[in-house]
Amino acid sequence: MIEKNKSTMRKKKFNLTAIITLILIVFTSSCKDDWGDHYNFKSTEKSDLNLTEYIKAQGDLSKFAQMLAISGYDTILAKHQTYTVWAPDNSALAGFALTDTAIIRNLVENHITRFSHPTAAIDTVQLRMLDNKLITFAKGVGSAYTFGGKSLTSSNVATTNGILHTLNGYVPYLSNLWESIGQKPGLDSLKTYLYSQSKLEFDKDASTQLGYVGGKMVYDSVFTLTNKFLTQRGALNNEDSIYTVLLPNNEAWTSSYQKIKEYYKSSLVEKNGGALQRQRTQATLVQDLVFKGLISNPSAADSLISTNSNIFQNPDTLFRNTQSYEASNGLAFVTNSLNFKAKESWNKTIRIEAEDEGYGRSKSNCDLYVRSGLGSAFNVSGDKYLIAEPNTTSSISKVFVKFPIPNTLSTKYNIYCVFVPTIITDITDTRPCKVNVYLSYIASGKTTPTEVPLVTNKETTGTQTTKLLVASNYQFPYCNLIDPESFAITDITVALRVENAAKTSETTKYNRTMRLDCILLEPVE
Repeated sequence: MIEKNKSTMRKKKFNLTAIITLILIVFTSSCKDDWGDHYNFKSTEKSDLNLTEYIKAQGDLSKFAQMLAISGYDTILAKHQTYTVWAPDNSALAGFALTDTAIIRNLVENHITRFSHPTAAIDTVQLRMLDNKLITFAKGVGSAYTFGGKSLTSSNVATTNGILHTLNGYVPYLSNLWESIGQKPGLDSLKTYLYSQSKLEFDKDASTQLGYVGGKMVYDSVFTLTNKFLTQRGALNNEDSIYTVLLPNNEAWTSSYQKIKEYYKSSLVEKNGGALQRQRTQATLVQDLVFKGLISNPSAADSLISTNSNIFQNPDTLFRNTQSYEASNGLAFVTNSLNFKAKESWNKTIRIEAEDEGYGRSKSNCDLYVRSGLGSAFNVSGDKYLIAEPNTTSSISKVFVKFPIPNTLSTKYNIYCVFVPTIITDITDTRPCKVNVYLSYIASGKTTPTEVPLVTNKETTGTQTTKLLVASNYQFPYCNLIDPESFAITDITVALRVENAAKTSETTKYNRTMRLDCILLEPVE
């Protein structure tokens, strides 16, 4: 009985072993089939060599093999990671000098990507190379394939760690827009300024705490390179972002700088006024150079919007007589004259909405209310306006609202106060307002604001919106710019005070309640 059980166990063991062996055979065969099915291609050749060994063994790839050795990629392509290589043959590299290691490395990285990419199932695909460039691998007519526009002369050689294709040409390394600014001749002024904005900043989150020394935490520090221009105006160093850029050459930079700097004269209040004027002028020169997307013929566009959100109605004036070149992430147009219209770019109308108290609006002897203009017959800026209603009947106690005005430039403005008539809410009341308007600013040679009268006893229109001109061609000797994220109210040294001039004895003729829409400073060309 025991022998029978042992015999049965031996049979079961034998049967189990046979089954496992059969499964392994099927699985192994299946894996081979799956490899072929997955890639759906027949390799030109299957080799037991790795990519480096195979390339070195090919006589017509000897120059590319030299490049791999010079760049250090012969070691990388011998490792177990999987790569696909598009190797230019010797005839393609005949005129390529092997003297500059950096150039050789760029070319090598431009022809290698991670993972396996056979021609099977390829239509058109963009692949990211080791240099981070995106290059198109595409199927042409019949069985023809191209890589970066160059034809494959052989394909799908399977090695132990990847796939090799051979090319009858090579794909030149194409700099991105940020790189090309530093490489193209004649852009030294632009390059110096833009590259000077780069900073290494300590990244606490990415750094590792090592412990305390002398009571202070010590880090294995990680630093990140940042640049305000790349963050605010366009990531010109990003291969995944496409831009069209206008690049001033040294001549354009110098002439535009001399013109624009007059708008940024600093007052005696500001320390390092000369340096501030230079910084502000340079920032203005580059603020509208970048446009999103690939615009092959910007001169033909009806209008263009820069990444600074400024709209240019006649792009031909900007891009006329420019020299264009292609980058890996867009198009660049080099110009010897920056033809931005001041009113479209840096010297735009300043509008202060009366209802906006964000800049530190103040009042005296009145209560303020914000009302909507929606549904009325009047065009109200921002759809809201401010009511300044006197809370005193004394003519001695002046009723006024004072509006700080930031970001004025050292130039001339026409200054307006825009009033909404009473009939916007009461059709029976057509009384106008009578106002005095005063301007505060820092005059030449002064360090504190001075208030000067602009108009006295000026009347609005009682039945329609009044755009009241209170100063014509008014020259500000200094600019007064603020940081929108960190300014203090005291940083704004320009203000307009609008005062009710109607006495209590004149209420039958004038309405003492002021309805203010906005303040406008329109630059004079």
